[in-house]
Amino acid sequence: MPVLAIPLLAGAVGFGAGFWTGSTTSKLIKLAAVGGGCYVAYKVVKGGK
Repeated sequence: MPVLAIPLLAGAVGFGAGFWTGSTTSKLIKLAAVGGGCYVAYKVVKGGK
């Protein structure tokens, strides 16, 4: 496993734990932010081809 993958995995686990322990409103806001980021990344990848 590359050394860079370890902090990324730790960050993902920490984000996941923090994501699911918040209130319903904050979960919706975070989900919208993640969804928007994924959409932008998708458009960039598709637009770059």
